[in-house]
Amino acid sequence: MSELKVVSLEECLEKVIDYRGRTPKKLGKDWVENGEYRALSANNVKFDGLIREESIYKGDEELYKLWMKEEVEKGDILLTSEAPSGQAMIWDSDEKIILSQRLYALRVNKNLVDNNYLKYFLQSPLGQKSITRNNSGSTVSGISAKTFKNIKILIPDLENQQAISKFLLTIDQKIQINNQINQELEAMAKILYDYWFVQFDFPSQNGKPYKSSGGKMVYNPEFKREIPKGWGVEKLRDFCQYVSEKVDSSELNIENYVGTDNMIEDMGGIELTTSIPKSGTSTKFSVGDILISNIRPYFKKIWLSDRTGGCSADVLCIRTKKIIPKEFVYATLARDDFFNYDVAGSKGSKMPRGDKKHIMEYPVVFEFGIVEQYSEIVKPIYEAVHKNNNQNQELTQLRDWLLPMLMNGQVII
Repeated sequence: MSELKVVSLEECLEKVIDYRGRTPKKLGKDWVENGEYRALSANNVKFDGLIREESIYKGDEELYKLWMKEEVEKGDILLTSEAPSGQAMIWDSDEKIILSQRLYALRVNKNLVDNNYLKYFLQSPLGQKSITRNNSGSTVSGISAKTFKNIKILIPDLENQQAISKFLLTIDQKIQINNQINQELEAMAKILYDYWFVQFDFPSQNGKPYKSSGGKMVYNPEFKREIPKGWGVEKLRDFCQYVSEKVDSSELNIENYVGTDNMIEDMGGIELTTSIPKSGTSTKFSVGDILISNIRPYFKKIWLSDRTGGCSADVLCIRTKKIIPKEFVYATLARDDFFNYDVAGSKGSKMPRGDKKHIMEYPVVFEFGIVEQYSEIVKPIYEAVHKNNNQNQELTQLRDWLLPMLMNGQVII
């Protein structure tokens, strides 16, 4: 490998696009619901890509032209300035975006640095340490463009940079493919649930969709709508309970500890934790338990466990009674309807928490035979999702183990 050089982040860049102080009102405009241009902020940028996309504001063409005097181009690095600082991703799209709050766009000097290499360096412990060292601010800690000259970057020659970034990209692309597969699998399970338990077009005895083919419906006053004849409405508490069993912190590791911070939004499961309790006990969960983050339920964090471990006090652990398959209960709770119900009953304004009693009052309409049929169909779907998630955790551990050694020259590609 070529000799490593120390350069500043400022030297690596051809252009810095910074419109962090702009707002629509300052430009005499406002966000529009069906705007053509998305406005990304630090709230949406993580190393693995965009998050919370449903919360992204949008602007029309007039606002875009007023705002984006310098446009973000495909290949630019999006870097958060605060909350937290130092999250970076490559903007790998031709989509025109508005660069909003607490976010820079960085265009690299291609004669000196590969954009993917720079992104990975910023992601590495070396890069994060250099960014943190240059944070400033008393209330909210962050980096300013003035400090880019103080953020140090280690670079080999361009050929070696490209070899390193290509290797790391291969790992991340496999993780992304697994995530896309899981999204499709989860969508299949949700569509089937909607057909069977919302539209009530489950297979009737003659194999036709029940409601669409004239199946008898009766009005249920508790559910406040018609349901198939012979079906019932139960409360979640009738077939589920909260787990109170405890596990000592000494039995926990990065793979089996779940806190609200390492649960993924929008029903994305969990990722490896970066923080394990040093002492005390946690709620013990087992295979098949359903974990739900009880803080800010509008983030829709939920996971069907495939292992034994421990979770924080801010994570609810729900266990189904044997008579009701866990796959059906998970599919019931991993829906917008449930989380809207949870949000409506939550308490607190700045950091709302779900009300445990309210959650257990959630009404569920079903019939045992149809529930069992549904669960048999979706069980292999959830098994495949778990398999892909576990592979992603292994790939993430490999990448994160290699990353600092690749960046300081200990490992050669």
